[in-house]
Amino acid sequence: MPTDHDLTVGQVAEIAGCHRITVLNYEKRGYLKPLRDNNNHRRYTKQDAFKLKQILEIRKPSDG
Repeated sequence: MPTDHDLTVGQVAEIAGCHRITVLNYEKRGYLKPLRDNNNHRRYTKQDAFKLKQILEIRKPSDG
């Protein structure tokens, strides 16, 4: 059965512009809720990636 949870931690990090550990930290805080595949690997949606990107943009310090 096809699912939209097809991104890995690394792919989410690349889209969001952060490190893999940042993705895992936001998952731990409850902002992201990936599914697990048959090998118990995390699988995220594109919406998860863009949600994290928005969160990181909001948290970015302003330039002045």
